[in-house]
Amino acid sequence: MNFNLLSQSLLLVLCSITSAVAVYLILQLPKDKKLGKGKKAEKEKKLRYLKLIGVLIAGSLVLGFILSLITSGLTDSPLPDSFTVMVLPFASSVVFMAISIWWFKFRLWKIASGYVLISLLFSLLIINGYYRFYPTLGEVFNKNSNVHPVANQSGVFFNFTHTLSNNVVARSIENQITSVSSQSTNGSIYSLDIAGNVSGFKARGGYVYVPAIYNSIPTINLPVIILTAGFPGTPENWIDSGLAATMDKFAVFHHGITPLVFVVDNTGSLTNDTECVNSSRGNVETYLTTDVPNYIKAHFRTINEPSNWAIGGLSMGGTCSVMLALRHPDLFHYFLDYGGEVGPEVGSNQTTIDTLFGGSESQWAAHQPSTLLTTKNFKGLGMGGYFGYGNQ
Repeated sequence: MNFNLLSQSLLLVLCSITSAVAVYLILQLPKDKKLGKGKKAEKEKKLRYLKLIGVLIAGSLVLGFILSLITSGLTDSPLPDSFTVMVLPFASSVVFMAISIWWFKFRLWKIASGYVLISLLFSLLIINGYYRFYPTLGEVFNKNSNVHPVANQSGVFFNFTHTLSNNVVARSIENQITSVSSQSTNGSIYSLDIAGNVSGFKARGGYVYVPAIYNSIPTINLPVIILTAGFPGTPENWIDSGLAATMDKFAVFHHGITPLVFVVDNTGSLTNDTECVNSSRGNVETYLTTDVPNYIKAHFRTINEPSNWAIGGLSMGGTCSVMLALRHPDLFHYFLDYGGEVGPEVGSNQTTIDTLFGGSESQWAAHQPSTLLTTKNFKGLGMGGYFGYGNQ
């Protein structure tokens, strides 16, 4: 399961295989006996090959462009300029399949079909290498190698209960610490299955970063950060981007103290753009604002005031963080928006209204941050947020 899907050697092998199959198919072109022999015949043969290559290149570029247009319509952020090149191996194999059927009359359809499958895998690995969706084969099946499971348990690996009554919980983290040991401040990441008990949303597995101090001081309650991915995306995107290393470094400079960081699913699959609202695509807003907080408070020792809770996300997840914090200030006083949009969208405003809000313009407006900021009173709440935007 730890098979490296980002390996350059793997891409080189697939590139070699697809190239070899393409050359083989070209060389299998049926000979035209009418051409005869001699210089004129050889010239005619060369022209046929050149025409074939020209049709192959032109067809591949056109199909690659069409695939880019189709894919861009399914995502919430612009595709890189190189995306057409990424899908070119697959596009060229499809065009070659059509040419081979025309030239070979299905004689080599099995080899051509295999060429399409290999080229599709090649293109998918190139795209995966760019976006780093799945660094290992295990993560395709939601089994992250960076996670430390607890033996003899399945599903929920952490099951803490509150040991302090509300009247003795200190108002600040610092007041709960009597001493900080000199042991390692490196935390651990554990896998979680947070069920949609109220929402009915079927989420993929999530993760939690637990700082070392959480276990070394059993009376400590910590703040909470909830993180989500973009679309298309997976919870693993946060884990593989160095979340643990970042939090460990934070712990070193803050006496071992960090928030508990939960990475949860907000789409259910790579192809389900929910925009974190309740819709026919899933009751994701209820999941993130009811099921997830309920689970966290029931299984972990946290400071439950909204001033100690933040929600953040990448791209579409960043859009969700702003929208959810403004709609639910009783849960979150802080948001972290990394490359988000101005509000939930799956196309034009009308398309978004029809698709996500059942045609209700009022519901669409009620989920727009710009509207929320002008219609709700946030004075005195001490809310805040972070906006980040960049390339690469």
